[in-house]
Amino acid sequence: MTRRILGVVLALVLAVVGTAAVLLYVSKTRNSVAAGQTAVTVLVAKQRIPAGTTGASVRARELLEPMVMPAGALPADSLVEIPAELDELVLTHDVQPRQLMLKGMFGAATKLSGGVAVPEKMMAVSLKLAAEEEVGGFVRPGSQIAVFGTFKLADKAYKEATGESNYSTRLLLPRVEVLAVGAYGADGVTSAQQASGEAAETGKVTLLVTISVTQADAEKVIHSLRIGELYLSLLTDTSEARLGAGVDNRTLLR
Repeated sequence: MTRRILGVVLALVLAVVGTAAVLLYVSKTRNSVAAGQTAVTVLVAKQRIPAGTTGASVRARELLEPMVMPAGALPADSLVEIPAELDELVLTHDVQPRQLMLKGMFGAATKLSGGVAVPEKMMAVSLKLAAEEEVGGFVRPGSQIAVFGTFKLADKAYKEATGESNYSTRLLLPRVEVLAVGAYGADGVTSAQQASGEAAETGKVTLLVTISVTQADAEKVIHSLRIGELYLSLLTDTSEARLGAGVDNRTLLR
């Protein structure tokens, strides 16, 4: 019995000693790592900050908060404050909550068309559409879309036979890139952020969808906006969109 008790006591002593040794090792390792690092207070976003917001607006609205991070883990252009040189510059893309602020996030608004980066040799055109006309609001910056148009036809025979005008719907642009959704105010607040309030008041949401197009496609879109109605569809990499005759009231059910 005595031997059994001594064995149990010895096992407990060894367990305590082993645990203490592990804790001591971890503590020494942690202290050595901490001693080799320098803590720096940098700025992170409190909330989502939309593209187009100026540096001055970011500072005035107190959209940032300090966070302590190890210097070795930070990019060279991490911001510890918003300097005056960024006051007239704008964020070139949305900043997400808790995202680290970098000097490279800011750019000249005039070169970026008010915060929207337009691909080289292309131009930006905005379409004002209801949510149902832009895939229920699922169109996002970076989306690939096709643009359809619906127009009234000069079809006198159809009008005389049915008493109604004949309309045609066809594909205008088979694939274009979305640059932005919504319009930015002076303080960087977007119309997309206000959509829920608009829906509550009117039951309908309209948004600006800005797309990247060539001059020829811009002419098609602008003219179509003046004489007809536009509708967007979302595309994947394998989606097929081909230009063609489209459909009208005569051919719809064929």
